[in-house]
Amino acid sequence: MDSLDFLCQVADLVFANPFGNQRERLDCRLLGIPPGRLSFSDRSARLHGEVKQAFEDIAKNKGQFHIRHFDGNARTPITLAWMFYQYHEALDRIETHIQEQTAAGDKPIKADFAIRMAGDFQRAGFGREDTCHYIALIFQAARAYCFIQGAILGKSRCMAHLREMLWNNIFTAHPQWYFNHLTGKMEDFSTLILGETGSGKSLVAHTLGQSGFIPFDLETGSFTESFTDAFLSINLSQYPPSLLESELFGHKKGAFTGAISHHDGIFARCSAHGAVFIDEIGDIDVPTQVKLLNILQERRFSPIGSNEKLRFSGRVISATNQDIHALMEAGRFRTDLYYRLCSDIIEMPSLCRRIREDPEELRHLIERLLPKILQNPDKRMATELEKIIRATIPEDYRWPGNIRELEQCIRQICIRGSYRFDQTPQNPLQKFPAEYFENKTSLAAVAADYCRFLYEKHGTFESAAKAAGIDRRTIKKYIESKL
Repeated sequence: MDSLDFLCQVADLVFANPFGNQRERLDCRLLGIPPGRLSFSDRSARLHGEVKQAFEDIAKNKGQFHIRHFDGNARTPITLAWMFYQYHEALDRIETHIQEQTAAGDKPIKADFAIRMAGDFQRAGFGREDTCHYIALIFQAARAYCFIQGAILGKSRCMAHLREMLWNNIFTAHPQWYFNHLTGKMEDFSTLILGETGSGKSLVAHTLGQSGFIPFDLETGSFTESFTDAFLSINLSQYPPSLLESELFGHKKGAFTGAISHHDGIFARCSAHGAVFIDEIGDIDVPTQVKLLNILQERRFSPIGSNEKLRFSGRVISATNQDIHALMEAGRFRTDLYYRLCSDIIEMPSLCRRIREDPEELRHLIERLLPKILQNPDKRMATELEKIIRATIPEDYRWPGNIRELEQCIRQICIRGSYRFDQTPQNPLQKFPAEYFENKTSLAAVAADYCRFLYEKHGTFESAAKAAGIDRRTIKKYIESKL
């Protein structure tokens, strides 16, 4: 395979989800190795070396690498291969910039890696506009990978699937469409995160919110805004109805008693490239739901006490631990608002599911949580904590508080040497192995108890129905018969 053919095949890697199986298959095909032989980072390093050599070979043959040497069907894949090369060539510098920008906060800092990269692009014949656009895409991809890989831990199947879903949420399942049509235009693609309390919904929202597209300004040598400023969040359960509307939409001075100054709501503070995270959206009252629906439909809103129409250009991420379908059926949540929020639905795996799929995940999570609790913990402490937890807590414990409960579990063990967990039986069959069946008068009664057990274990009607192999209406009927 000559250098040109090789680089055209490398272009496919740019569109492949790095957390999915397709990327591994493509990597291994290009490297000529069987799957499972090398880690993602090792495969990427080898591919980077081979791509670099291919561009050097082309430069030798043509005097230098220049995009004008390619036209027709070759130009697009060569451009993508060049982006792949520049991404990996600058990866260490990009990661340093991410750390420095995180420390600097909301004011954009000079992006030295991008300035250097811009010179490479322009010497290769790319125009100013394309150069800025490609650099912004490269930085977005690097941020997204860094944040997903760093925040979403675990080797269980459900966590691997979650990482894959988050990448698709940012770049879509059709990255060529994103590359050509959707870059910087994801505002109408809202995300609804469902899951039990303590399962990490806020962490996922934060990861998505800081991974959006942010333009690069060649004049200033920096990105137009800091990714740390691109994510804003509000927990609706923290505010009484009288204040909630003001926190969402803002108010003008004198709009109501106590409005002694102008206040910008969260939608006004959100940048055009940012995201607003609305937590506990299941708690919002119906009148406020109507106003929120209008924002999502019209992209316009007015602060309280003003006729001024402001535009909201950001993306909406929302979350709830409630059964959103039950809320709609009860008339407590508007169906039309739900269908504005659910361009993508992400269901958070419960801790008990994660441990069930991969028992080693418990130790990995303990190691991740320990630095938040103790100074300079060593691995022996994590091993000892895991030993105490496994000796104290049954294997089938549901962990109703999920990661948040595990964190408090570690604290309790540090203080008292043990954890006082919820010992309510997880399954009625375990509590009454013989008497249980003797006292049941019908199969429907057993089915109702079993459905209730699945609901308590999985947290939503949808997940429980999937585990039982029946539709959600049937499982809801059984569960409500036990209430």
